Amino acid sequence: MYLQTSCEDYASRVQPATGKPVRDGRTIRAERTRQALVDALVGLLEEGELRPTAERIAERAGVSQRSVFQHFPDREVFFEAVAREQYEQIVREVRPVDASRPLVERIDAFTAERARILERIAPVRRAAVLIEHESEVVAGWLTSARAGAASEVERVFRRELESLERGERTVILAALVSASSFTAWESYRVHQGLGIERSRAAVRATLAALLGQR
Repeated sequence: MYLQTSCEDYASRVQPATGKPVRDGRTIRAERTRQALVDALVGLLEEGELRPTAERIAERAGVSQRSVFQHFPDREVFFEAVAREQYEQIVREVRPVDASRPLVERIDAFTAERARILERIAPVRRAAVLIEHESEVVAGWLTSARAGAASEVERVFRRELESLERGERTVILAALVSASSFTAWESYRVHQGLGIERSRAAVRATLAALLGQR
């Protein structure tokens, strides 16, 4: 009902002659408030508050607690907005690895980039994993993120993977994906207490061994 109402409201504000929406002051204020709430939740998650309350979100955004439920009565819509916000931020920061470079250079570049991104997304990802089982939106975004990470591994190391027989290729690819995943990074950083550089070195060592390099 929330999304339907939003769409109908948008349609009612489109000028037939130009097709451009009319944005009055009330609409602009509502957009700013919604963005402030999204930014507030992202900020709290990045600071380590994995389950911030509506009161904390409203306080950070500088609005009333009622505004949280007024603008996001459905928490899945809120999760969707937050997930999209971080996705758009990360996409702008990603530096794809040149797959034409020599293998050793690719391993170094891929490991450095993957470590940088995993460290960047860690706080929000931890919060997402906590509620993955109870939110279709969060589960969907995490599934897409994992698939994208796996595809990047396959792209960067395609030459080496294609040189293997199909059965071995499947196993090595799975091992490469696992070794460079957020789960592995979390193990190094949190469970084993390693710093960023040692965690990065551990990922690199595993990838190099799997790909026959040192």
